[in-house]
Amino acid sequence: MSRKTYSSVDCLFILFLTSTFAEFSGLEKNTFPQPVLAKDVEKVPELDLGKIINEKVYANIFVRKREEHKLLVNHLQSIEDYSKRYKLMKLGIDEILRIIREEGGKLRGNQITAESEFPKLQELINALAQFLENTCLFGEMVLHFPDMSYRILKGVSEWRTLMTDALNYTKTFVKILDEKSIELLGLLNQEINEDQRTPEYVNPYREGAQQTELAKPKKKSKSKPKKGPSLSPAKTEL
Repeated sequence: MSRKTYSSVDCLFILFLTSTFAEFSGLEKNTFPQPVLAKDVEKVPELDLGKIINEKVYANIFVRKREEHKLLVNHLQSIEDYSKRYKLMKLGIDEILRIIREEGGKLRGNQITAESEFPKLQELINALAQFLENTCLFGEMVLHFPDMSYRILKGVSEWRTLMTDALNYTKTFVKILDEKSIELLGLLNQEINEDQRTPEYVNPYREGAQQTELAKPKKKSKSKPKKGPSLSPAKTEL
C-alpha cells in the first residue's frame, strides 16, 4: 500500500488546520505561543488548559483564528495555477471533514453543547475549538471557491448532511462566535442547501459575482416627448 507524500506547503496547510492549542506557552500573558524545542521538553511543565481557557478567553482566541482563516483564503486566491489551488483545496476540505467527524464524535459522546459548562479537559477543549474553527473555515472555502469546492465534494457521501449539522451546532455558540462568523454560517447554510435560500440570496464571494452585476444591461428609460414648439413645418389644409 503506497503512502501519500506531501510537500512542505501541504504539511504547513495540514498543520494550520489541526493546530489549536498544541505547543502553546505564555497564554496567561495573552501572547502568541512559542514552539518548545525538543531538548527542552522535559523542562516545560504541562499546561492545564482547563485552568487557563474558559469561554471568554477562547472567544478572543477564536477571533484571532478567524483572522488567520482570511489570510489562508487570500493565499488560495493568489494561486493562479488551477491544479495547485485544487490540490490544496482538496487537501484542506478532506482534512476538515475528517476533523468534523472525529471531533464531533467526541463532543456528542461527552454531551458538549452551548448550554453545557465549557469543557475542562484539554482533549475536549481542543475538540470543541477544532470543530468550531474548521466549520467556519469550511464556510470560507465553499463560499469563496464554490465551483471548485463542489467538484471536490462531489465524490464525498453525505457531506451536505454532515456540514449542515456542523454549522447548526456551531451557530449555537453565540458567546464564542463573532457576528461576522455567524453571518458567514448563515450564508453557508443557504449556499449548500438550496431549499433554505431566501429569494434575495446571493453568494457575495462567488468569483465573478460583481462583474455579473456590473454587466447587467441597464433598463432604457423611455424618452418623453419634449414640450414646446415643433421645428417641423406645420401642415396646412387646402
